[in-house]
Amino acid sequence: MSSSIGSTPGFSSAGTALRLVTIAQLAELLGELQRGTPGILSATLASADGFTVASTLSDSQDADRLSAMSGSLSALAGAMTREAGHSAPERLILESGSGHIVSMNVPVPSGDLVLTVVTNESSLLGKLLWSCRNTADQVVAACAATPPPGSAPSL
Repeated sequence: MSSSIGSTPGFSSAGTALRLVTIAQLAELLGELQRGTPGILSATLASADGFTVASTLSDSQDADRLSAMSGSLSALAGAMTREAGHSAPERLILESGSGHIVSMNVPVPSGDLVLTVVTNESSLLGKLLWSCRNTADQVVAACAATPPPGSAPSL
């Protein structure tokens, strides 16, 4: 397993506050998610507008396509819930005979990110959702701990 980091120009469109050190931390969190949760084939973190921030996919073009689709699905799910008079969706779950695809919004200070996880049929949905929520919380913490560019580090 290898990690792709921000392979698309504009990958930090969720906000320029996502610094390279944070992006490397995010890639490591995705790797930990994949290693620690049975059945996960890939984990990708994208900006809400569909640009790859970090991914466990080794092919950056695959990560970019998945990121673009994740951003689109997130926007579509948001529109559907607004039309239905519901609050913003927390996650989108796709189930097939081959496994699950789970996308969830991750609100960070610089704008929403979308975590998308693809699994095989051996994954357990409850464990998968718990692991995704735990990773999303870690992403929020990592992004909150990163000062905006140009700010002086506190001593």
